[in-house]
Amino acid sequence: MQIWSYYLPTKVIFGRGCSERISGIVDLFKPKRVMLVTGTKSMRESGVTDRFINCLKNFQVIVYDKVAGNPTVGIVEDGIQFLMDEECDLVLGLGGGSVIDTAKAISILANNLGPIDEYISNSREIVNRRLPLIAISTTAGTGSEVTQYASIIDEKRKRKISLTHEYIYPDAAIVDPILTVTMPKFVTATTGLDALSQCIEAYWSKLHTPISDIFAIKGIELIFQNLVKAFNYPENIESREKMALASLFSGIAISMAKTTIVHSVSYPLTVHFKIPHGLACSLTLPSFIKYNSKIIKYQISNIAKMIHVNTAEEVVKKVEKLISDVELPNRLSHVGIKKEDIEVIVKEGFRPDRSENNPRKVREDDLKEILENIL
Repeated sequence: MQIWSYYLPTKVIFGRGCSERISGIVDLFKPKRVMLVTGTKSMRESGVTDRFINCLKNFQVIVYDKVAGNPTVGIVEDGIQFLMDEECDLVLGLGGGSVIDTAKAISILANNLGPIDEYISNSREIVNRRLPLIAISTTAGTGSEVTQYASIIDEKRKRKISLTHEYIYPDAAIVDPILTVTMPKFVTATTGLDALSQCIEAYWSKLHTPISDIFAIKGIELIFQNLVKAFNYPENIESREKMALASLFSGIAISMAKTTIVHSVSYPLTVHFKIPHGLACSLTLPSFIKYNSKIIKYQISNIAKMIHVNTAEEVVKKVEKLISDVELPNRLSHVGIKKEDIEVIVKEGFRPDRSENNPRKVREDDLKEILENIL
């Protein structure tokens, strides 16, 4: 057995209504001013932002609500300047994966000065701990509240990168299923399939461990049992709770085992074609299950048992049905990608930290064939 380690420094608070404890959690850090990072519309329009401001009425809370879609270098730079101008000393991320990743990037880079370019290109190392950071998830998919990654889009080079360091883990993660009830159906679907992809990839990852396996396989089971229910019956709090738990498990799993080729290929799909991350993963997930199944028979067998089928082919069909049941497209042409676009996806789809973690080597010809088959 390989040598492995388990490290999760984030305190997790999970359960219906647990976000109401936010004041006591923030008070542990005795901040002078709190920077509340959130999205541009949904949190404000749903009243969630105002509710948290009210919960934190004993603190000075400054709202930064400029995060729209995938975080970019520009948004992170703007956020760091905002934090400094407002003299905030605690960052609170309230939203989905994009918001939490932005909060993570701001909190770590505010204490590691220098051009962001140098950190995302690995020419400068993170040496200082971040500012105190609390993550409150309002979607059920990325698990970003418990990972050491912060994904950012570099607009200049047109690429998606992940800042990675143990200092990036939030101090605390609040996972309140009630906050996910207002998710639109499309967001429920895409974030749920992101969580599924993360669980499956962590399970077959070269870096998987006995502990990551436990979280990954249980997450797979929870998603198959609850995603369609959450999609069809948004106010079903039990299915929302189970999906929030699956998302949390997926984040813990990839924090140890990392993701693989599915996520690697998703990056150019998102950067060049504006495809939401979870959808970008789901487009190739069935194909890579089929591709990897040739050499990971043990993992496929366990996944099959967990979702009550017998063969790799049936696993693929079950995943394809899940994608169909939550009304997502399953072909590249359905999201506007043409045959001539495949070249750039192949060229940029091999992120070494992800693609080389895949259990079966993927060559350019292999990826091209997979993409053409789902065109």
